[in-house]
Parts: sequence; structure tokens; C-alpha cells
Amino acid sequence: MDYTQLFRRLREAKGLTLEGLAELAGCHRNTVTNVESGRPVKFKTIAELMEKMGYDAQSAELKSIALLWLESVSGIPFSQPRVEAAAFKSVNSYRRSLRDAAKQLEAEVVARGLPARQIDLLLYAIRHPEVLTIVENVRDLVTTLNADSDVPELKVAEEPED
Repeated sequence: MDYTQLFRRLREAKGLTLEGLAELAGCHRNTVTNVESGRPVKFKTIAELMEKMGYDAQSAELKSIALLWLESVSGIPFSQPRVEAAAFKSVNSYRRSLRDAAKQLEAEVVARGLPARQIDLLLYAIRHPEVLTIVENVRDLVTTLNADSDVPELKVAEEPED
């Protein structure tokens, strides 16, 4: 069985038509049709439709749909025990490396005695890595401009003291 068949069965088990689910979810009928016909859709769309049908994020039905959808988009048969075991091993390795990195970061913060403001900035950077890219680009620009003696030095604006 694939996710489209399971989705249709779950919708029908709730007594919903394509139009009924679309109306309930506040979307166009074609959205539901796209899910059930196997057209490319984001999993977020499927999850939102499942929620409108009454299946929460921790339900076995949504987890089954997620696994089958992932198999269909990746081509990897995650539901096979051998593949599932390898996937769990990879996920656990990833989680272990994240825990190790967090411990290392904590040790560095403690060892350097960082003030709360710097810790807050680190936490923000962790949650928004795209900001680090912007900062790196600005730093590179300033370095390049400072290397050219004909260009005035860029300075950061400071807030006036009270």
C-alpha cells in the first residue's frame, strides 16, 4: 500500500468526500485530489489535511502516512526492517553528534566565562544560522574595503550613551 491509498481509506473512514475534506480544511478540492492521485505535494499539506480529519501528529495513522510518503519521494523502502534499522542507526549517530557538540559548546562557554549577552547571541545564532552567513559576508566586505587604502573604513554605529 502507498500513502495515497492509505490517505483515501482514512478519509473515507471518516465519511468525508473530496469536497467535504477540502471544505473542512479550507483548501481547494484539487489539493485533496493531488494527495490521493500521488502528484507531488509537501508533507506539510498532507499533515494539515490529516489534522483536519482528526488525526493528531502522534497518531499511528499520520506516522504510517509519513513513512509511506517518505518512501515514495525518496525511493528508499524504510518500512523494510533492514532499512529501518540502518535509518535508526544514522539518526542516533546524528543525535549523538549533536549532543556532543552541545556539551562542547557548554564547556567552552563555561571555560571562557561568557556574559549572558554573549550567550544569548550564541543561542540566537544557533537558531538562525543564516544570520552567521550574513555576518561573514559583512566581515569579508569590511576586510576587503579595509585592504584598499583609498576606501574609508566602515565603522559600526554605536548607540548614544544615556
